[in-house]
Amino acid sequence: MAYNKFKKLETLRTQFGINNINKAWIPKKMPVFTASNMLLQLLADAEEEALTTEKAKSEYIILPILRELKQTRTQKFSTYSGFEFNVDTKSGLNGFCDFILSAEINKREITEPIICLIEAKKGEIDEGLAQCGAEMYAAHIFNEQRGKPRKAIYGCVTNAFSWCFLKLENKNLLIDPSYVPLTFANPNEVLAVWQWILDKSLANE
Repeated sequence: MAYNKFKKLETLRTQFGINNINKAWIPKKMPVFTASNMLLQLLADAEEEALTTEKAKSEYIILPILRELKQTRTQKFSTYSGFEFNVDTKSGLNGFCDFILSAEINKREITEPIICLIEAKKGEIDEGLAQCGAEMYAAHIFNEQRGKPRKAIYGCVTNAFSWCFLKLENKNLLIDPSYVPLTFANPNEVLAVWQWILDKSLANE
């Protein structure tokens, strides 16, 4: 069993004691994020591409969003794409992850994961929630084992145009039911939520 074998949230409860809670936890109001002209141009170019595969959506939308966040922040983070993250093979907490964000920078290997992001399979957000939760729990264990516990681990499941944000805290997986939309002309709402989560993550709040 690996991360992509987790299909149901109930498996997280029976196997790890993680309760999933459908609850709005992202603030309704937060500082405005204004996308750069470069990002807007990249997204305008993406609108002309055939975004029918996960790889295409990753290259043309998700990665530009993450790069925008890295370029505009004073507190930096590392992004790992397609890395193998083996924490507990017996429990199925192993395999490759779409994206992991780490609090430590300039490292060749994952050292302190804070956010797990996965691309929704076939574009269905719900189909990726259990996998994301499993990766988040693995990140929690990983940090605990290395003496770097974190108050919360954050996650996101996206099909590039809808973004579902999750938070794992005290074995409660909070899933915000209000998916954040992204359009080619307006990525600002998604960027604002990401900015807020990164502030919390890097401050270990």
